[in-house]
Amino acid sequence: MQRRYCYVSGIRLGVPALEELCARGRPPALVISYTAEYADSSGFNHFEDLARAHDLSHVRACDINSAEVRQSLTTHAIDLMVVAGWSQQVHEQVLADLSLGGVGLHPTPLPVGRGHAPIPWTILRGMSASAVTLHHLAAEAGAGDVVDQIWFDLPDDVTATGLYERISHLQSELLVRHIDDLLAGTAPRSPQSGHVSVWPQRRPSDGRLDLTASGTDVDRMVRALADPYPGAFAMFGGARITLCSGELTDTTGGAPGEIVSAGPGRTWGVTCGDGRVFVPDVVRVDEGVRADPTSLAMFRPGEFFDEPSPHMVATTRHAHVPGQADNPDALLRA
Repeated sequence: MQRRYCYVSGIRLGVPALEELCARGRPPALVISYTAEYADSSGFNHFEDLARAHDLSHVRACDINSAEVRQSLTTHAIDLMVVAGWSQQVHEQVLADLSLGGVGLHPTPLPVGRGHAPIPWTILRGMSASAVTLHHLAAEAGAGDVVDQIWFDLPDDVTATGLYERISHLQSELLVRHIDDLLAGTAPRSPQSGHVSVWPQRRPSDGRLDLTASGTDVDRMVRALADPYPGAFAMFGGARITLCSGELTDTTGGAPGEIVSAGPGRTWGVTCGDGRVFVPDVVRVDEGVRADPTSLAMFRPGEFFDEPSPHMVATTRHAHVPGQADNPDALLRA
């Protein structure tokens, strides 16, 4: 009897793997994606076009553990659930109904980086290497036996955008490599070992920049929250200015938060706490469209970004970055 699997993802991180599985003649019997109410989620993808293009059965859900989802799993005779980007833990009762249980893809070297926001935290920690993990789903989130991992190096200037793309293709490689073994029930099972770290959830408000911090910290925050994430921001004249991307220079400027001329024409940068200047190349004002910073007359040398409250500065400076006190390379290679 041929075993059947469903593919669960609500974000574009899961698109390449599904496309590759279909291209190799190993399509799922069912695709489950988010409902439209999740459209504001980072990296949201409705999967409707992809499912239609490959003639796949497709249901949308806001709760992976709902009675409607469980009925769909029964209707389509699903044996295995493959999760490639979903914010909820799959309940034990749901997995128990499936003859082969479930597997998940997680963009960290488990057991390091269980929890939330793995891509931003990877950059905020300044990690020089990471991995994508295919693991069996278990009662505890992210704690199941490992099927396989693919390690890779991270460049110093990695952005969330680039890391997201890299991980999406590594997930595809892992699933293509193991889908037949998973459906045969013969996939590897290696208990997780080593240091366990659980990374906390991040809110959009956590992306507020402290421009009294070092240029390195400002640059890291901008890179960590680049597309598809909400972005790092600071306030200017009461407007929310998102620094979508940019470059930390060796130019020194004025006081922290001061706008300075940083190149030909109307190129400008903002001075960080150590005097280095961060030059944005794309910004967004409030909820407006992304724009070239030189096209916005509001940013003039000598003007200042709004000074953050003492409470915000204290919170930013003392916020715990998971694993920051550890040597990441020693931790990850242990």
